[in-house]
Amino acid sequence: MLNRLLRSIAWILNRMPRPWALALGRLLGRGLYLFFPYRKDVARDNLRLAFPEFTNQQRRTILYRTYQHFGMVLIDFLRIPTLSLQNLEALIQMDDTQLREVHERGGGALIMSGHLGNWELMARKLVSRRYPLTAVMVPQRGAGGAFVQAIRDRIGCEYIPKKTSTRQMLRLLKEGRFLGLVGDQDARKSGVWVSLFGRPSSRPRGSAVFALQTGAPIIVGWCLLQKDRRYHLQFKSISTENLPAYRDQAIQTLTQRYTSALETAIRQHPEQYFWFHRMWKTRPVNT
Repeated sequence: MLNRLLRSIAWILNRMPRPWALALGRLLGRGLYLFFPYRKDVARDNLRLAFPEFTNQQRRTILYRTYQHFGMVLIDFLRIPTLSLQNLEALIQMDDTQLREVHERGGGALIMSGHLGNWELMARKLVSRRYPLTAVMVPQRGAGGAFVQAIRDRIGCEYIPKKTSTRQMLRLLKEGRFLGLVGDQDARKSGVWVSLFGRPSSRPRGSAVFALQTGAPIIVGWCLLQKDRRYHLQFKSISTENLPAYRDQAIQTLTQRYTSALETAIRQHPEQYFWFHRMWKTRPVNT
C-alpha cells in the first residue's frame, strides 16, 4: 500500500515544473520540523557539540534550514526516473578532471562522500559520464524500501551491499572500478579513532585499508545545492603521501584526512548535512 502511494506521489511530482516541486519540498521540510520530532533531539545534540560557539538561535536556524534542504533533496530524488541527460547536465555542474585522469589510466579509485548535499544525484551524474561506479550501500528495508531501491535502479549505478566481502571490493578496484563509499557514520568498536569537530569519533577504516592495499587514490566529492537551485559537484583528492610507516597509524592518518575534508565541507554548508544520525555514538574507553 505504501509503495503504491509513493509511486502515485512521485508520478505527480515528476509532472510538475521543478520550481513548484521544490517549493513543495521546502513546505514539507517546514512541516516535518514543526510536527515530526523523530530524531530531532539527536540533531540538536549534534549541532550543539559541533558548534558550541553558536547561539541556540543560530543552531535552531541551521536545523530549520536542514529540514527544508532535505525536503528539496527528497523531491529531486523522486524526480530521478524522468531526469533526461540534457536536464541532468543543466542541473549539476561538475569539474571531473581528477576522475577523468584516473579513469584514462585504467585504474580504480575510492570515491568517498558523506551525507552532505545530494549524494544520490552524485551517483547519477557520475554514471551519466560513463564512470564505472560501484556504490556500497545499506539495503533499504521496511515500508517504502522497495520503492527507494526502484528509483536507485533507475540511476544506472551498480550497487553492492555493505556486507560484501573485502576480497570482492578489492577485486573491483583492481579491475578499474570506482568504489563509492559513504564514510561518515559511527563505526562502533571496529572503527578507527579520529577527531571530528574536535571530538573523538569512530569512523570506518575500509577506504584507508583499500587505498593502502591497492594504491587506488581516495577522491572525496560533495554534490551541493546552490542558491540558484542547481547543484555543484566538487571533488578533491586526499593525499596519500607522508604516511606513518606502521600500518595502523597510516590507516588512522588517512581516515583523519578524509574526516577533516568532510568537516571543512560541513562547516561551509551546515544546513546541507544530515545531522540525524548519532555522530558520536561510540565513545573511547575511559571516557
